[in-house]
Amino acid sequence: MSVVFDKDRFVTDCLTAARTGQGAHSAVRDIVELAVSTPEAIEAEVRPWSESPMMTIWHRSDELTVLHVVWPPNADLFAHDHNMWAVIGVYRGREDNQFYRHLPDGRIEPHNGKTLLENDVVALGSEVVHSVRNPTRDWTATLHVYGGEFFTTPRTMWSKDTFQPVPLDPELIKANLEATAAKARLADRPGERP
Repeated sequence: MSVVFDKDRFVTDCLTAARTGQGAHSAVRDIVELAVSTPEAIEAEVRPWSESPMMTIWHRSDELTVLHVVWPPNADLFAHDHNMWAVIGVYRGREDNQFYRHLPDGRIEPHNGKTLLENDVVALGSEVVHSVRNPTRDWTATLHVYGGEFFTTPRTMWSKDTFQPVPLDPELIKANLEATAAKARLADRPGERP
């Protein structure tokens, strides 16, 4: 019997888990782990990654944001915070996370990292600062669940050169990802180069 992934059911399950109180973060992690354990089922529900928007909103409210995020080949996202807990699951491809620690002057410094491969999940606390890379020539497809309103919560990103903090600029991030995706799509066409 094949497993079926229903994104509406996934969102409902995450919302129910988020309302459990202190164990919400862990309960959502369990749901994401189960979902990414069957990539083929998710793929049957969503468009091919190279044709998908970089970020698709499946649910957005004050208590929870659920996103389908696609990282194009060679994507490299600024260090940033979320100011809320997060659970990220990879169902195809690879996502390299670099974690940072805060310095007294507001800057950050690299601390450690974690590579997520297919079926891997990471749970992040609200204080975590990380940057994300897809260092491969393949598209990476992920599920992201955030314990709050991801788009209106004030957040910070840090310069790649100086590690100085600045207010997070969603348009800059979106433009960066779209430009990287355009290069990847062009490179996928026979006889053409980015």
